Amino acid sequence: MIIKVFHRSKRGIAIMELIIYASLILVVLSLGYSIYRFGIQSYINNVSSIENQSNVRIAIEHITYHIRRSNSVYIKENSLIVGDESYSLSDNVLMNKNNQLATGICEFVFDKPSPSLVYVRISSIPDNKQQKFTLEAYFHIMN
Repeated sequence: MIIKVFHRSKRGIAIMELIIYASLILVVLSLGYSIYRFGIQSYINNVSSIENQSNVRIAIEHITYHIRRSNSVYIKENSLIVGDESYSLSDNVLMNKNNQLATGICEFVFDKPSPSLVYVRISSIPDNKQQKFTLEAYFHIMN
């Protein structure tokens, strides 16, 4: 029986070992980078969705606040007039008088189906997944 004994070279590591180590390191680094990039992309998508939802929520809460405290609500051209406040949509920005109330708004629909009922619907621009966030409300005006 012949037993071969392998001795490591006393001069250092072989070129094949170096190539294998380098390949393993590159595989581990590329996997780590893929996971990192996926996490960053998910974070960006979530931030966009959260921002859209927040803008719509802020707008509807502001309008709700003023409608509940006002006896005068009417529609004039493309504006919803609530007491001394006026709301209109201009270039994806919901305006309150001449001030920005919320950005990223693609739809602002309002109607007054009866003298004591007001309907408001606000939708955000689509996010990266092409999903809109919409809130709508009916308000009964107390005279």
